[in-house]
Amino acid sequence: MSTRTRTRLPGRLAALVTAALLALAATMVGLSSASAAPQPAAPVPASGGEAWPEYGDGDADVDVAAAKLLLIQIGFDPHMDYDRPIYFDGHMSHSVRAYQEYAGIPETSRLDADTWEALSDDTFGLYRRGSRGEAVEAIQRLLNAKYALHLFTDGIYGPNTEAAVRSAQGDLGIGVDGIAGPVTFRALITYQDYDR
Repeated sequence: MSTRTRTRLPGRLAALVTAALLALAATMVGLSSASAAPQPAAPVPASGGEAWPEYGDGDADVDVAAAKLLLIQIGFDPHMDYDRPIYFDGHMSHSVRAYQEYAGIPETSRLDADTWEALSDDTFGLYRRGSRGEAVEAIQRLLNAKYALHLFTDGIYGPNTEAAVRSAQGDLGIGVDGIAGPVTFRALITYQDYDR
């Protein structure tokens, strides 16, 4: 026969412990039934929730210039006029349509959501300090226009571009790492609240 020592809690303390355990049990039951009920959708973060803007023949915007640079990078040259890069002209329409055919998406000749998604997938890895090329120039042009900066649009991802990307990422509510990847690209393109 084993002997056990039994400790008895004073009456008031025992009542408090019992009440706390009952409250915890009630909370757990409430949580499990609440999780079964439909919950309102969480807000979509800035990094992917906004709709892509749409552009077509005759439109003019820095987003168009960025798209032209990305098309050049992947071999669909829209014959960009660097003096007037923001205009969506006949060359751009032809290049967009050729790219859409290549990408297997509807051939609308417009920069629409499907086209932006495909361009992002085909051109945006991770651009960071030391990166070079048309995508970097596109980032620089977007930052200059949408944040009134004066970066050199030289296609070289240097410390000034990195600092500008960090600042924009903070403003756009996305992860701040100074690296321009697909999330940063989408946030920059979909950000439309700037002085044109």
